[in-house]
Amino acid sequence: MSDRIPERSEIVRSSLITITLAVVPLILAIAFWAWSSPDIIDQTIVGTINDINPYITYVLEIVFMALFFFFMTVTIVNLRLFTTKVRAGWAEVVLMLIVTAVLSYAMFGAGVMGATIVFCLAFVVYLYLLQE
Repeated sequence: MSDRIPERSEIVRSSLITITLAVVPLILAIAFWAWSSPDIIDQTIVGTINDINPYITYVLEIVFMALFFFFMTVTIVNLRLFTTKVRAGWAEVVLMLIVTAVLSYAMFGAGVMGATIVFCLAFVVYLYLLQE
């Protein structure tokens, strides 16, 4: 990885893109959570997807939460680098992992949370290997 500190315009552009790419999956995850209500599930897209294959909804929920983690982690690392001229430490990454795990558990249950944590930890390992 480069030791070059990006300019302000690069950080602003990168942050806007990654925040947008983090918020979109989070909104989709919240929509899936709301549409999974027993009262309205038959009339929503979640009910239609469940009719096709019930496991597709689990996969989509895991993907939405993992994408949220990926892009928010990239945003935090970039903003920390810009503000302090030091790359983000493990505290920020672990905090985002905990936030993502809590959101996954609260919205979708333990199964989705476990799978999301596995994918997020794989991304953390990738970031660690990228540093060397």
